[in-house]
Formats: sequence, structure tokens, C-alpha cells
Amino acid sequence: MSRRRLRVIAIGALVIGVAWAAEAFAAGANAIYNGAFGTGLHGWRVVVVAPGTLPGYPHISVVRTPREPILKCEREQRNHPFLQMNVADGANGYVEQDIILPAEPGQLRFRAWGELEPVKVAVSLIEGPIIHRLLTFTAPALLASPTSCSGRSPLAESLNVARYAGEALGLRIRATGQGAEGAVADVDDFVLGER
Repeated sequence: MSRRRLRVIAIGALVIGVAWAAEAFAAGANAIYNGAFGTGLHGWRVVVVAPGTLPGYPHISVVRTPREPILKCEREQRNHPFLQMNVADGANGYVEQDIILPAEPGQLRFRAWGELEPVKVAVSLIEGPIIHRLLTFTAPALLASPTSCSGRSPLAESLNVARYAGEALGLRIRATGQGAEGAVADVDDFVLGER
């Protein structure tokens, strides 16, 4: 088969894929697969950037709070799955998935919180080797000590991604921390639809 014919087939497949994606967005679909982590880490790649000084970190997984959390600091997460990135002692890692942004994207929305120690989180769109950082923040710590709540609330964020309309990019959530215990960032409810 000639290169030209292969190129025509590839372009045709891309057009069909973009048309399907536009149809899905018109129906109010989320451009982010498994954005609420209901099926674990399906659709997300896990990458360890640096292991830190403690063995086994970073530890990136999907967890659920119990139906009745012991400290009640995470009431709104009761029995709900969310991404937890435990990045103790300098560990650094991220999750990422490929997305196609809608032709007229709405806001990229998500929630984030931490436990005891400060954790730096970066949310970025990835275009090959280029990192478009959308937001860097310290996850609000919901614990004041191992046995008490801080009184802080999770961060609810909405980011404008209109300049990337229609592009195929990677969505990356990266975390790093220095604390020995409780250096945890939790994120959940990623939503990106069409305006």
C-alpha cells in the first residue's frame, strides 16, 4: 500500500474521530475519561518522576473514605472514590491522559485537598515536549494534626482552556512534597465539557 493511500486513510480516521468527539460533546459528555475515578485509574497513566528518600513513594492510587470518616474532615468525600498522590520525602509523580478538547470548551473544573503536610500540585496540558502549566497550588491541608481537623475546605477550581480549543493534548496532574507523613494531595471530579 502506498504512503499516500495510508495518509488518506489516517486523515479519514482522524476526521471520523473528531466528528464523533464533536457529537459526544454536543450531548454534554465529559472530555475527560474517568474524571471522578469511579473505575480506579483506568484511562490514566501513572508516572514516577522521583522516588523520594522513603521506599515505596510516590504512592499513587484511587481510594475511598469510609462511609463515616473517623475524623469527619472529609465529609463530602464520604464513600466516594478519588485520586490520592502520597509524595512523602521528596517523591514526585503524576497521572496523565490524552484528551481532545471540545471546539468550544467550557471551564476545566476539579476539586483538590491535602492531609497534613504541604504538597505542591501542578495541573498542565501537554503538547509533545511542551508543558502548558494551567495552575500550580498547594493542596489545602484538611488535617491540623493526626487527630484533628484544620477547618479548611477543599479547593474548587475552574480553569479557562479556550485557547486550546479542539486540540488533542495530555492532561497531567503532578504532585511533589517534602513531609515524612501526611504529604498527600487528593484530587477528584475533573470535568471538561463544551460551552
